[in-house]
Order: sequence, then structure tokens, then C-alpha cells
Amino acid sequence: MENKSVNLGREECIVNEQYHGIYAALVTPYTGDGKVNYDELQKLVCHLIDQGLDGFYVNGSTAEAFLLSSEEREKILEAVTEANAGRRKVICHVGAISTDEAIRYTRHAEKAGADAVSAISPFYYKFSTREIIRYYNDIMGSTALPMFVYNFPNFSGFSLTPEVLEELAKNTNLAGVKFTSSDLFLLEQIKTAHPEMAVWNGFDEMLASGLTAGADGGIGSTYNCMPWLARKVFDAFVAGDLTQVQDKQRQMNQVIKVICAHGVFASVKEILEMEGFHLNGVRRPFTPMDEAGRKELRQVYEQYILPNR
Repeated sequence: MENKSVNLGREECIVNEQYHGIYAALVTPYTGDGKVNYDELQKLVCHLIDQGLDGFYVNGSTAEAFLLSSEEREKILEAVTEANAGRRKVICHVGAISTDEAIRYTRHAEKAGADAVSAISPFYYKFSTREIIRYYNDIMGSTALPMFVYNFPNFSGFSLTPEVLEELAKNTNLAGVKFTSSDLFLLEQIKTAHPEMAVWNGFDEMLASGLTAGADGGIGSTYNCMPWLARKVFDAFVAGDLTQVQDKQRQMNQVIKVICAHGVFASVKEILEMEGFHLNGVRRPFTPMDEAGRKELRQVYEQYILPNR
């Protein structure tokens, strides 16, 4: 993959030519009776394109993917690619405990028109490093699509190391890493060792820090409900306006603080309800939003999100 240098005044940032910028990790809307609302999902995709996002991450943690059936995951991707119509990049998360299941999702992603796939490492069982490497190689061997390793040690129990990445990099399908970890030293090590790879910052509250450490962009839950703020952080960083970067990140974090206090997925959906979408909460066992949370979210929505539209 080609790279381009972006002048940041005092320093230079390497931005991956094909994969960079701000991607929303899409939520899953439901109908009143708890079924996936594909029409509302397509409406959200078109809205986020209009708001200037660069792409979508489908069927990830934010989508409540592991609370969805296989059929739902596949139909969600089909709905997204149909609504997107090639306008933005689409990365489909295909991770599963079973390699065979992950490969099935991968083959479907290729058929459905995804631009790339991503996979969290297999979890629940204590798989060895060798088994995890084999899992990724088996998935990459089943497709021509680029692969982004989803590094989320808080959820998976496995933390990517430079040694594991070096082994995986022998496969030319490896395109980069979705880096959902606070270990920015590791992020910097990865980008330094593999400047040709795209590295995505995964914790929204650390977008500015991740970009400074070498990330090419961010994939985040909150970019569904405050895409304007995330866009401003990224654009200001590329322009070298670090004062603006810090200011917009601080505003984002005032919202994120409240979102985290009341459940990330339910909170993001609640803010989208304020924007006129109908998402009907989260699937059990996640807790639905209560009135106290709704009130706090309304306050930060009006104070920080609306003024940045």
C-alpha cells in the first residue's frame, strides 16, 4: 500500500493512502420487537456519509455482534454495502471463537462487497499464541481481502505483540491493526516497524493521543453520534493545529465520560435518538437506558455535540 506524508509543521505524520481518517463502528438498530431494523441502519449509513465520515466498521463490538445471529450479521453487512454503494470504505468484522465460522463470515464479506475484513482474536478458551497465529493465517488464506487484526485485550484476553505481528506480516493480506488498547507505546512500535500498515486508534477518548503515536485514523463507537467532533480532531491534527486538536478532544471526552458512565452502546444509541433515529435500545443482557442517564446525555448533547455540527 502506498503512503503519503502530511506536513504537520514541526513533525511529519505518515497517513496510509487507502485506509485513514474517521470510521464509525456502526451500531445495530432494532425494531420495537427486538429484530434488526435494516432500514434504519441504511438511513444511518447515509447520514454518516453526509457528515463526512471516511468509512464504516461493521459487525464489531459496537454492533453487539456476539448478540446477533449469523444470519443477522450477514444481512447487516449486505444492508450497509447496499446503502453505501461504494461511496466509502467498509471493513467487516468477521471474528468468532471458531475459525470455520470466521472463515464463513469472511467469504460472505467478500461476496457482499466489503473492502476489507477484521477479526478479534478467538476468546473464552485460553488459546496459545501459535493457535491465534494459525487462526489469523487461516482466515487470511480464505480470502483476497485485506485483513486488520483487531487488538482488544480487555475483551479478548490476548494482547498483540510485535513478534506476533511480525509473524502475521509474512502474509501479504495483512493490512494493519485496529488498536483498541491504551498501550500507545506498543502502537508506536507497530507503526514504526510497519509504516506500510494502517493502524487504527480504537479508544475514542484517546484519538488525539493515538494519532500522535502514529495512528492513521480512528474507528470508534462515538463517531456514530458525534462524527463532527471526531472529524475536527482528525482534520486539525493533519493541519498541524494542535490547539484545536486538544480543544476538540477535550470536548469529545466530556461526552465520552457520560457515555461510559451509562453504558457505551446504550448511550450512543440514546444520543442518536436525540438526532431523530429510532434504534430501540440494546439487546439483553445489556441494560436499557434509564431516565437519569438520559438526562445527563441530553445535557452533554446540547453543550458539546450540537454546537459542533
